[in-house]
Amino acid sequence: MLGEIENLVKRYMAIRYATSGRYSEFDGAIYYLSDLTGEQVLWRAYREPQGYRYDLVLPWDRRINSYRISPAGYIAFSTDVDGDEHWSIYIARGDSIKLASGENGSINNLGEWSPSGRFLSYSSNARNGVDFDLYVYDLISGRSIMILQNDGMINPSRWIDDNLLLAVKMNTYQDTDLMLVRRDDGGSINLTRHSGESLNTNPIAIDDRFLIFITNQDREFTGIAIYDLEKRVWKYIVTEEWDIEKIDYRDGRIAYVVNEGGASTIKIYTLEDKRSREAVRIWGVVDDIDLYSGGMVLSINSPKHGQEVFILNDVGVLERVTYSPRIGVSEESFVSPEMFRYRSFDGLEIHGLLYRPRKPVGDKPPAVIYLHGGPESQERVVFNRVQQALLSLGIAIVSPNYRGSSGYGKTFIHLDDVDKRMGTVYDVYHAIENLSGRGYIDPTRLCVMGASYGGYLTLMMLTQYPDLWRCGVEIVGIVNLITFIRNTGAWRRKYRITEYGDPEIHGDIMMKLSPISYIDRIKAPLMVIHGARDPRVPVSEAEQLVNALRNKSIEVRYIRLEDEGHGISKVRNRVRVYSEAIRFIYEKIVSSSA
Repeated sequence: MLGEIENLVKRYMAIRYATSGRYSEFDGAIYYLSDLTGEQVLWRAYREPQGYRYDLVLPWDRRINSYRISPAGYIAFSTDVDGDEHWSIYIARGDSIKLASGENGSINNLGEWSPSGRFLSYSSNARNGVDFDLYVYDLISGRSIMILQNDGMINPSRWIDDNLLLAVKMNTYQDTDLMLVRRDDGGSINLTRHSGESLNTNPIAIDDRFLIFITNQDREFTGIAIYDLEKRVWKYIVTEEWDIEKIDYRDGRIAYVVNEGGASTIKIYTLEDKRSREAVRIWGVVDDIDLYSGGMVLSINSPKHGQEVFILNDVGVLERVTYSPRIGVSEESFVSPEMFRYRSFDGLEIHGLLYRPRKPVGDKPPAVIYLHGGPESQERVVFNRVQQALLSLGIAIVSPNYRGSSGYGKTFIHLDDVDKRMGTVYDVYHAIENLSGRGYIDPTRLCVMGASYGGYLTLMMLTQYPDLWRCGVEIVGIVNLITFIRNTGAWRRKYRITEYGDPEIHGDIMMKLSPISYIDRIKAPLMVIHGARDPRVPVSEAEQLVNALRNKSIEVRYIRLEDEGHGISKVRNRVRVYSEAIRFIYEKIVSSSA
C-alpha cells in the first residue's frame, strides 16, 4: 500500500507549471517561466494555425527569477545559484548572453527597460551588502552607473521617458513611497511623502504628466490613484471593498486585479468614461497581468488546473496557452477549497480555506492544518501539489488566514506585531475547534505543517497544544526569534524587526514567543526540512531545533538540502523531499489509526 502511495505522491510532486506570462511586441510570442526542464527557466509560445509551438528561449541551467524584454528584443533576466537569492542580471539576444551585474555576492533586483530600449534599470546592494542603490545599464556603452545612492530597499519600476525613472522605496513592508529619479543627474523627488502608514506601489506612467499607482493612504484597502506630476497632487479613481493588487495600463484602459477573500477578479477601468466593468472572475489567483493590443496575458494559479498562462481577449473569452505536463494525474482529480469563517478567542472574525477530499478516510477525515508564511501573506485559492497529494489520500486540508495575514485590511495585518503574536496561535486552535465541532475533520488525527513563518507557527502549535497532534512537518521555519533576527540577511534585518521585535529592546518578549523556549513540551514526531543556502531563515535555525529535540529523545527526521535556499525550487528535490514528508504524514495520521 505504501508503495502505491509513494508512486501517486511522486506523480503530484512532478507536476510542472508555467507563470510570469508576457507578450513580446518584438516577435509576437508569449514568453513565460516554466520548470519543465527541472529548473525554472524562460520559454516562449508562438501562435500557429493548429495551436501553439513552444520553444526554450535560453540555454540556461540555473533558476531564472524574472525577465524583461526590450523593444529591440533584448532579454534581461535575473538568476541565482541553488536558491541563495543573490540575484545576478544577464542580458541576452540570440546566442549572445552577457553579464550586466552580479556574480560577486551582491543582490541585484531587475527593473525595466526604458521606452527606447537603450537603458535597463536595476537596484543592487553591491556598495555595502545592506543598502540597495539604483543603477542604470547602458546597452550602447555596456556599462552601469549608479544614479541614486539609497539607504534601505528600493526597487525600480516603470520609466516615464528615457531620463525619468519611477521607483518604490521601502520604509517598512507595509509602508512605501514612490520616487521619481532623473537618470542624467541622479536628482530625485519623493512623490508620496506622507504621515502614518501607507503602501504606494506599482507606478505606471500614462503620459509625461500623469501616472497611476496603487495606494492605501487613509484607507484600509488599496485602491488606484492618479498622480498629476505638474501639480504634485493625486486622487483615488478606483476603490473596492477588497485590496487591488495588480494593475496594467494601455490606450486609456486600466486592467486591475481585486483580491476578494483570496480569489481574483479582473476588472477594466476606462479613463474616458470613468467606469469599471468586470472582465472575468477567477476561482484562483492572477499572479501576473500584461495588457497588449490583442487583449491581456494572464498568469493564473488555480486549484482547477495549476499554474498556467492564458490570454483574455476583449470580449472576455479565456484562451489557455500552456499545458504543463501531468503524468498519471488528471486535472479532474484536483480539489478546490471552500471558504469558511469563524470567531476566534476574542470575537475577531477569521477567514480560512477548507479542502475536503473526494474520498475521505472515514466519516470525519484526518486533516493537515496547513499554515502560510509571511506572516504578511495570505492563504489563497491556488494549486498546491502537497495539498492535492494529501487530498488524493483522503486527508482534509485546513488553512486559516489568522491575524497578521494580508488581504483583510491595514488594521488586521498588524494584529500580530511583536508582543501580539500569541493571538495567531489561538486563531489556529479555534479554526480546528470550529471545523471539528461541525464534523468536517477528526480532531484525533491531526498534523500541523508550514513553511517559513508557517514553520514557526507549526512549532508554536506543537509546543502550546502538545496533545492535539499526531505529527508535524516544519519547513525553513523560525525556531528562535532572536537568533533569526541576528542571522537573517543584513539587508532584511531592520524590516523584520518591525514585525518580530528588536532583540535589544524586546529580547524577553521574543524569547517568550520563541518555540525553542518550549521544546520539552513537544510530544508529536516532527519532520524538519531546510535549505543550507537559505538567506532569509538561516539553516542554523533548523540545526538548533534538531539538536534540542534529539537531546530530549523526541522523534525527529531532518532533511537538509545543500543545493536549496528558502524553499525547494528544483523538481528532483521537490519529488524526493515532499514524497518523504507525505509518507511520514500518512503513516502518522492514517496508517497508525487503521
